[in-house]
Amino acid sequence: MIKSRYLTLGKGGLAGMKRHLAYLERDGVERDGSPGRLYGTDEGFDRDAFRVPLPGEQRQFRFIVSPEDGDELDLKEFARRLMNQVENDLGRRLIWAAVNHHNTANPHVHIDVRGVDLDGREVRIDSDYIKQHMRWRAQEIVTRELGPRTDLEYSRAREEDIRAERVTVLDRFLSEHIQPNGTVTLKRLLSRPGPEGRNCIARLQHLKTLKLAIEERPGVWRPADGWKESLARLGQENDRIERLYPIVGEQAADYQFVDPKLPLSTFEATVIGKGLHDELSGQMFVAARAADDRGYYIPLRPEVAESLQRGDRIRVGFTTEKWMKPADEIIARVARENDGVYDPRQHQRDLENLPGRRPGEAAPSPADLVTGNVRRLERLAAYGLASRLPDDRWRVPADLVAQLESRERTHPRQLLKIERTLRPERERAAPAVSDLEKERVALGQAAGQRLGLSFVVDPHGFSGQLVPGPSGSSGTEYVQVIDYRHRQLALVPKPKDAELLRGKVVTLSRDPAGRFSVQRSQEISR
Repeated sequence: MIKSRYLTLGKGGLAGMKRHLAYLERDGVERDGSPGRLYGTDEGFDRDAFRVPLPGEQRQFRFIVSPEDGDELDLKEFARRLMNQVENDLGRRLIWAAVNHHNTANPHVHIDVRGVDLDGREVRIDSDYIKQHMRWRAQEIVTRELGPRTDLEYSRAREEDIRAERVTVLDRFLSEHIQPNGTVTLKRLLSRPGPEGRNCIARLQHLKTLKLAIEERPGVWRPADGWKESLARLGQENDRIERLYPIVGEQAADYQFVDPKLPLSTFEATVIGKGLHDELSGQMFVAARAADDRGYYIPLRPEVAESLQRGDRIRVGFTTEKWMKPADEIIARVARENDGVYDPRQHQRDLENLPGRRPGEAAPSPADLVTGNVRRLERLAAYGLASRLPDDRWRVPADLVAQLESRERTHPRQLLKIERTLRPERERAAPAVSDLEKERVALGQAAGQRLGLSFVVDPHGFSGQLVPGPSGSSGTEYVQVIDYRHRQLALVPKPKDAELLRGKVVTLSRDPAGRFSVQRSQEISR
């Protein structure tokens, strides 16, 4: 699977790139639980140089490449072979960097490609190449490395697709066979060569248990209206629960998702933890609990989440965002004077020739102003309110301002707003990591590497089975808490009642001073 994102570098774009790279290199993502490490085409790659601004760079590309058997591959070698092939296909030398992630059930590699190549030329990658050819190239490399999949491996993969509570490749096959009257027949499915028809029938049986399909009569099925959208929502909900689990444990399923598109009443809550909501965009989330004990999963921009810490009190609400922006009237006026076309190059020349402007003054330069207008036009085009012409000029409707004013009335846009109301005193001057904490983390990472588990550095809300652990050079005895379901491990100082809890499912928490507490969980121990 390959996910891709095209990123326009606007104001703060490079700062966002650096923040994205820093998160990719965070603790606990490598196979041994160590921090991620940025690498490039060879061992001479310069991590710091990759973060430097490049002249003429207007966009970047981000990819997540997830081989189905990624745990059996050398992901660094795989990424280098893939990008070498991409360079050959595009006929240019790219500036790229990658980080391997082993902290999920599906090991994957993040690849960032800069917007200009090594010769200083602008990089553009055709969408069809990204959607199809790049994935085919990746498949070829994996097949050469691991060999063709056996029938048994293929069967196991399809078994997972049959039972999955998300959109799968089988659902795409089903969609191709749905007739104009909304039904799909077994006769048509079984006419497909290979096992896909039988797998689709099994998939329909599972969709029936989810109330997303019915068998109208023998051999004729009808998927429910919006069945694929429902599967997508179910998959997103399962993903959120999986992200929350290391933070809040078994309570993850009870947390309410705060959808930025669906406003709700203002509430106050305490931040319990935070994590990554979308690896491709870098969007974060915080887990927060209100005074009435309701839990909330709140997606946030990275720069907002970055300022929040566990224990912060926040107020969450919505405000109305205006459709009209300061640049809109300028864009409309310039286009109106040019037969409805906004020409960035001509506008920049006109600004540079304005009388009274002194070179080097503090005000934004003509180039900066025009770049801002182009970014705004790209956003307007996404709403169908402008269109790019082949020569990088823009067609602007004569009634642009009137259309925006109309949308203010008919389509008010709600914007999620987060305010920090209180930060605990202990957070204002965070203490240095103690030697004992360093010892705990080092022992935990070593245990995780030895057992093939991901080590959870801050296990507040973590649940798992308690088993004996190692002793540190400080003389401190530790216990291991292992979540076999998610293949994760935590390590904490041995509690007084460790022998009574041995083999039991426990939940970990920290008090305001950072001390660990081990409590017997309500979950049945296995």
